[in-house]
Amino acid sequence: MSGFKDRPDDRKRDDCRYDFTRNDPFDRTSPIRMVVDRLVGSRDYMKAIRDHVVAEDAIAIWYFGQNGFVLKGSSGTLFGIDLYLSNSCATTFADRPFRLDRQLPVFVEPEDLDVDYFITTHSHDDHADPETIRRLDRSRIKAFVGPWDSLRIFAECGVDEAQCMLVHPGQRLDLPDGTTLTATFALPTDDTDLNHTGTLIEFPNGLRFFNTGDTAFADRLGALLPRDLDICAICINGGFHNLTATDAARIIKELRPRVAVPCHYDMMVNNVGDPDMFRMALSLAGAPSAFRQLRYYEPWVYRRQDHP
Repeated sequence: MSGFKDRPDDRKRDDCRYDFTRNDPFDRTSPIRMVVDRLVGSRDYMKAIRDHVVAEDAIAIWYFGQNGFVLKGSSGTLFGIDLYLSNSCATTFADRPFRLDRQLPVFVEPEDLDVDYFITTHSHDDHADPETIRRLDRSRIKAFVGPWDSLRIFAECGVDEAQCMLVHPGQRLDLPDGTTLTATFALPTDDTDLNHTGTLIEFPNGLRFFNTGDTAFADRLGALLPRDLDICAICINGGFHNLTATDAARIIKELRPRVAVPCHYDMMVNNVGDPDMFRMALSLAGAPSAFRQLRYYEPWVYRRQDHP
C-alpha cells in the first residue's frame, strides 16, 4: 500500500498470529473454538506471575485479553486492570441477537487471583464483572479501585466500603510502595455508565503505563489525556462506540508514547478487531510510537532504554 512503512517493533512479524474471526457470532449451536489453548493451569499461572522478579529499571505486563492487564514493578506490587475472569456476558446478555461468548480461556480463575489492587475503569460487565468480583478472595486484595459506578458494583457484590477507593478523572492516589495511580478522562460509550475513566500508573522507577479504558472518539480527546508515556494500551475494536484502529492511531500520534499496545479486540466473538489494521493505521498517521502486540501467557518486560 502506498505510504505504508514498517512500524518500529521488537517482535517478529509472525509471532502473534492469532485468528480472532474463527467463531460466527450468530451461530448459537456450534461450540466456541478458542483462539489460544489453555497452556498453564490457573493456580500455576497466578503463582508464576506472583513469583516473577522484576528488575528495578523495568516493569512486567501480562495481557489477559479484552482490556485486562496485570502489571508488576520491582516492589512486587501487582495491579490488575479490568480483569474479566468469567463468561458471564454470554448468559447475562443471552437475549441479544449475537453471542457474547469469550473465545479466550479464563487464564486465572477468580478464586486464584492474587493481586494487590483490583482496578476497574468503568462498570460494564466485561470490565467490572460481577461474577469475577463475587468469586474473588478479597483477603488477598488491598483495595478495589474505580469510579462511582464501579464502586456501586463492588458494593452489590459484597465488597466492604472500607476496601474501596473512589477515583475521579484527574485524581491521583499515592500508594505505599511509591507507585501512583491516576484516573484519567474517558468519553463514555453509552448512557449506562457516564463515569468512564482511563488508568495511569507511574512506577517508582519513573516508568509510566496508561490504559485508555473504553472511550469514544472526540476531536479534543487527545488533549485531555496524559503525556510523557512509556506505554499506551488503547482500545481498537471500534464496536459499541469504542475507538476504531484509525481513531486510536490519531490519539497515539498526539500522545506520542514510546510504545502503543492495542487491546479490546480479541475476547468477545461478536466484537473483534485487527491489531495489524492498527499497526498500519499508526504508519499511515505518521505516529512515531513503536507497535507492540502482547502475547498471551507471557510477561512482556519493558525497559525504557529498549525504546528510546
